[in-house]
Amino acid sequence: MIIMMLLSFVIIAAVLWWFYSRDKAASLNPVWMIFFVVISMIVIFSSGLRPEKFAVNNKVITEPLGPLSYDDKMRYLEDQLKASPNNSDLWFEIGQGYLLNGEFNNANICFDYALRLSDEPTANQYAAKATTQYYAHSQIINEEIQTLLNKALELDEYNQAALTLIASDHFVTFRYQKAINAWQKILDSERVDVDRVTIINSINQAKQLMQARR
Repeated sequence: MIIMMLLSFVIIAAVLWWFYSRDKAASLNPVWMIFFVVISMIVIFSSGLRPEKFAVNNKVITEPLGPLSYDDKMRYLEDQLKASPNNSDLWFEIGQGYLLNGEFNNANICFDYALRLSDEPTANQYAAKATTQYYAHSQIINEEIQTLLNKALELDEYNQAALTLIASDHFVTFRYQKAINAWQKILDSERVDVDRVTIINSINQAKQLMQARR
C-alpha cells in the first residue's frame, strides 16, 4: 500500500511536469490533472491491469510452490543459476521474481543477462525489461523503453505485457482513447490467457473518464 501511494505521488509529479514542459498548462487545470491521475491510478491498481503482472509469467514465481516462500523460491532459482550461469531462462525467471517484488535494479540486471545470453531474444524478455525500466524511470516511457517495446511488438504484435504497459502509460497520462486502442488490441488477439472481463471493464472506465473531461 505504501509503495502504491508513493508511486501515485511520483506519477502526479511526472504528469504535471510533462504537461508544463510542453506548454500544455492552459489545456487543463492542475487540480483536474491531479484528480484524473489519482482516478487513473486507482483504476489501474484495482483492476489488476498493472504492467508488472503481465511481465511476470513464470509460474515458479507467481504460483505457490508447496510451503516455500518468495525468498525460498528465489534461492531455489539462484542455486540453479550457480550451477548453470549461462542459462538465459534462469536469468529471466529470477528477473521476473525481482520485478514482481519491486526490486527493479536487480530485475534490470537479470533481464540484461537474459537478453545477452539468448540466441533469439523473445518478445516477453523485451517487454519485461521495458516494464522494469518504466518503473525505474518514474513511470515515463523514454526512448530506450520505447525501443524495447517496439522490439517486443515486432516479434509479437499482440504481446500482452508490452500492450498492457503501453495502455497503462496512456491511461495515467489522460490519453484514454490510445489506452482503449491498446487494450482493444489485446482483446483482438483472442488468446485464451487474456482476462477479457478485466480489460473490458478498464475500457469502459476509460470511456467514462473521457466523457467526464468534456
